[in-house]
Amino acid sequence: MSLEVRRVGRESAERVLSVVRAAFEARPPLDPPAAALTETEESLGRLLEKGGGLLVTLDGEDVGALVLDPVGTTMYLRRFGVSPAAQGHGIARVLIDAAVDAAHGFDDLTVVAREELPKTRRFWERQGFREILRDSPNVELRRPLRTFLFDAPDAEAMRKLGSSLAEQLAPGDLIVLSGELGAGKTTFTQGIGAGLRVRGDVTSPTFVIAREHPALNSGPGLVHVDAYRLGGIDELDDLDLDTSLDDAVTVVEWGEGVAEGLAESRLEIRIIRALADDDLVSDDLDPRRVLMTPIGPRWYVMDDLASQRPPLAEKLNENLLLDFHRCAEPGLDDLDPLIPLRLSLMVAEHKGRVLLVHNAWRREWELPGGQIGEGESAREAAVRAFSSETAGTVDEVEFVGVGTVQLGHERRIEYTAVFRTLLDSVSDFRPHDEIDQLDLWDLTSELPGLSAIDAHFARLALGREG
Repeated sequence: MSLEVRRVGRESAERVLSVVRAAFEARPPLDPPAAALTETEESLGRLLEKGGGLLVTLDGEDVGALVLDPVGTTMYLRRFGVSPAAQGHGIARVLIDAAVDAAHGFDDLTVVAREELPKTRRFWERQGFREILRDSPNVELRRPLRTFLFDAPDAEAMRKLGSSLAEQLAPGDLIVLSGELGAGKTTFTQGIGAGLRVRGDVTSPTFVIAREHPALNSGPGLVHVDAYRLGGIDELDDLDLDTSLDDAVTVVEWGEGVAEGLAESRLEIRIIRALADDDLVSDDLDPRRVLMTPIGPRWYVMDDLASQRPPLAEKLNENLLLDFHRCAEPGLDDLDPLIPLRLSLMVAEHKGRVLLVHNAWRREWELPGGQIGEGESAREAAVRAFSSETAGTVDEVEFVGVGTVQLGHERRIEYTAVFRTLLDSVSDFRPHDEIDQLDLWDLTSELPGLSAIDAHFARLALGREG
């Protein structure tokens, strides 16, 4: 099976139109009809002139297409279609992944779906799109593409970060906070309260569900909500607050999956425990990583906060390497139990170069490795996956450390274990469905399709991350 995704322009209007028509004609009839059904080769050509499009071919046959429509800092996906005969084979997801790559530098992706097609809306929601606007019969859904990363080594740094953010906040702003118990959500909110100069001590609102803090100046007040015991958005709407949410800054702890419907735009903030090398952080500190994801037009313009730092490595599909911790292998038992250790990778060195495998499905060069099976250790998983993917064997294996990774549009946080081995030679290899090529990489040369995160892991393992 040969799958190809490529950028196209006006010259491919006829081919794109053929896919779009087939896809939309197979859908239930709508009133009013879908605008895609009124497209002509000429009108679609004009759309493609603006931002181009994507065309997917499977074994030489056109099976998927969309039009890229840049509007400000958002990239709209128009005329998204997969040929009926090719549906159910992952073509739609391939198109979305390619659209994420094509929208590099934009704040988000946006689609417009129809109210009458709940299955279509659920598909977009599974791909990380969230409803931000409903104008019957259309529903606009948006997927954020940016996440800002901050270090908070102690409580004072957490408060300072909240206070710094408060300088940009305005009436009606919604902040959704998530993180484990004791992560620092209330401490962060205390910083916001101090920056807004509101009345009263900001403490956890667990037992009262919501606390209101009026402003001591002309700025907005603060509504501090604990959504842990709320059943949904309706209960949040029924809190009977004295302060209108339109006139205050609303911070909702445990608000993920509950508070999103309060406003078209929001700032989602997740706080996780940091992995830090012992020589960098003293024993009395409990450092955190703070991840801010702006969603919606209110946050199209967000000033950089002074403490923002880039991730260690980043892939265009929104995967971020947040930190890396060198430790002894037994240290894997001491990781945050709320963050799963799911992946184990092998950095196999041969004559100063690192063995890479080419993933046929993702069309990406990466380190050999795979998911850790039930009852399997990270070491066992790394050795097994290396053998399965490369047909090679390893002798001595050294544990390097563990990285914290944020994965894709779901922004899941997971750990990845990294091992290292030396190869006397590279085994004979036969391509298979998952891996179609092997290569030895020198850690410096350009390799199209190389995973930036795997490349960083390789440099860390060989001591050449600088």
